[in-house]
Amino acid sequence: MNQHATVAHRDDVTAREWLDAGLRNLPARQRAALVLRYYESRTESEAAIILGCSIPAVKRRTHHGLRRLTSHLGPDAVLIMQRVAR
Repeated sequence: MNQHATVAHRDDVTAREWLDAGLRNLPARQRAALVLRYYESRTESEAAIILGCSIPAVKRRTHHGLRRLTSHLGPDAVLIMQRVAR
C-alpha cells in the first residue's frame, strides 16, 4: 500500500471512529435509521420494514438524527458519513 493510500485509510478510520462516537449519542431510533440508510444503504421502505414503522417515521428519524448529528459534530458530519459509510 502506498503512502497516500495509507493516509487516506487512516483518515477514513479516524472519521469512522468520530462518527461512531456521534452516533452513540443519538437516541436509538434515530441511530438505527441513520445506520440503515447510510451504512447499509437501505431504502426508506426497507428501513421501515426492518424498524417496524412507517416510511414517514423513517424520514423523520433520519432528518432529526442528521440534524442532531450535525449540531454535535459540525456541518461536515453528513458529508463525511456519506464518504466513509460505504
